[in-house]
Amino acid sequence: METIQNINIEAHSESLLILKLCLIFILFSLAIDIKREDFKVLFTNPKSVIIGSISQIILLPLFTFLLILILKPSVSIAMGMMMVAACPCGNMSTYICYLAKGYVPLSISIAAISTLMASFTTPFNFYFYASHYAPASNLLQEIHISFWSLLGSIALLLLLPLVVGIYLKEKKPAFVEKLNKPIKAIALLFFLSFLVGAFIANKNIFIDNLSQIFWFVFIQNTMAFAVGYIFPKIFKLQESHCRSISIETGIHNSGLGLILVLTFFNGNGSMALIAAWWGIWHIIAGMVLAWLWKKTTKEEVVKS
Repeated sequence: METIQNINIEAHSESLLILKLCLIFILFSLAIDIKREDFKVLFTNPKSVIIGSISQIILLPLFTFLLILILKPSVSIAMGMMMVAACPCGNMSTYICYLAKGYVPLSISIAAISTLMASFTTPFNFYFYASHYAPASNLLQEIHISFWSLLGSIALLLLLPLVVGIYLKEKKPAFVEKLNKPIKAIALLFFLSFLVGAFIANKNIFIDNLSQIFWFVFIQNTMAFAVGYIFPKIFKLQESHCRSISIETGIHNSGLGLILVLTFFNGNGSMALIAAWWGIWHIIAGMVLAWLWKKTTKEEVVKS
């Protein structure tokens, strides 16, 4: 475990710029899909939206912190887990919710709220729990990371594409309609190209060290899906709503986490591997969960 602490993921300034552009394209493509009608669920099912947002924004970071206290991973693995837990919902969550026969309008609302709030909640959750975990707190001080530097970076990455996207959706709907599919295709192409390039450049690191971080990601991600399903069940929400909240809690924007690791932590090996593997694993786990739920879906679940 000592060797993984000293690993650095190769990411040149050009690569980091490409990753940031990918994230901006993806968030912009999400923003131009957001319509006022999507937020009607806030008024028709406010209880579900509130519970879903609490699960995603508050409970997952808290339970991740408790999990770290139990598992006692190395400090950089712990910080990688905190970073991913602090990120907003992932861009694939709504699609996986659809496959799982969840309540898609609820999924859209939770994803939109968590993304819109992430410019504050992501740096707050990460910095709060890292500063209350002694080994991580020491590392933050060593590399001079502050809450405000995280806040400024995330605000630029998240707010700009979201504000521009929502504005264009309102003012230029016809233009946005033509732009929608090409933007999504470009974002996906860029992101896949980056992942392939990053894997090739660091393939030995991934192959040699995946076994050291695999189970941490597996346990944390499984916990995320479980918390997101059990928490709304306590409040007796409908099955389709519980599925949506579970998926929104388990699918996270680890691409944002990877950018923050590469920007603020100089590609710290464990943190970067946690974020990178989360980006792959949560899709695999989410798809499997969606398939299982789809197979067991009853008619009343679909209609709810």
